[in-house]
Amino acid sequence: MTDLRPPYEASYQQTLGGASPASTYHVKSTSSARACPLCACDKCQKSAFSSIYQEIEFRYVECMRCGSLYCSPMPAPVTLQLMYGPAYESAFSEGANGNVEDPKEPSKCIEWLQNQGTGTFVDYGCGAGVLLEEAAKVGLRPVGVELDSRVARRVEERTGFTVLTASVADSSSGHFADVLHLGDVLEHLTDMEKQLPSILRLIKPGGLLLAQGPLEGNFNLFAACCGLSRRLRPWHRTEMPPYHVIMATSKGQRLLFQRFGLSELEYSLREVAWPAPSKLKLRDLALPKQVTLFALRRLSACLSVLNSKAWGNRYFYAGRVAN
Repeated sequence: MTDLRPPYEASYQQTLGGASPASTYHVKSTSSARACPLCACDKCQKSAFSSIYQEIEFRYVECMRCGSLYCSPMPAPVTLQLMYGPAYESAFSEGANGNVEDPKEPSKCIEWLQNQGTGTFVDYGCGAGVLLEEAAKVGLRPVGVELDSRVARRVEERTGFTVLTASVADSSSGHFADVLHLGDVLEHLTDMEKQLPSILRLIKPGGLLLAQGPLEGNFNLFAACCGLSRRLRPWHRTEMPPYHVIMATSKGQRLLFQRFGLSELEYSLREVAWPAPSKLKLRDLALPKQVTLFALRRLSACLSVLNSKAWGNRYFYAGRVAN
């Protein structure tokens, strides 16, 4: 999956007045909370974030242990079917968002793949298949996995590599990946206790997991300012699918990997421009919202460098599966 717009990106837009008031909607909402999908803590509190899709309000709660936010209740299977598919893939494919950079770190993955040597590389949520092509260049056998069968078929035809649907991969005998990559996937999982073990079982004993993704619940100046704006204007609501059902903190993300028995080899944080613009064109200078988001993110990124072990909005992880 290649996703360049989280559920609370609209809170960034709301900072400058881009959202619709809640009175516009006649929404249905449920409030039964579940345990945190990252650290499994069953204590949570309300948060200021919600997303409205198909006239249903999906509210986010905050975990009292790790501070991560998560959708409670999670979207139902029928809602997920509406949310994902070719339209989603084309809307969020690499290079589709103009001034917004792709936040992934393919160079980090390639460095690990080069050190791996030979074997099978699985990109679970392969998007357009860019990393599959890079893995083949360094001598690995690439296999992609995508949620939607139409997307999987299209990527397979374009790259010439095997691309499985998630259902086919999850129902396989498993243990065929020497290296498995999860790039911007975990924040989409609606049943972590079932889905993550199904993914990890694809890795051979002693194999390698590479993971990266957003930390939308982690501290940085940009997120703090946008969250404050959201709290000061509670009547505003986000109208979009709840693609990211988890807004992780760094603490929550690391606890998740520990909880599922992985041995950490590398963990790093950084702050990227996404979802703010990473550059401004001359015509953008006439757009106050774009200029403000750009300037705020630049300042935020500079401050995060001062505490790079704790602040940031994106992580990279490498871990070893037990033998």
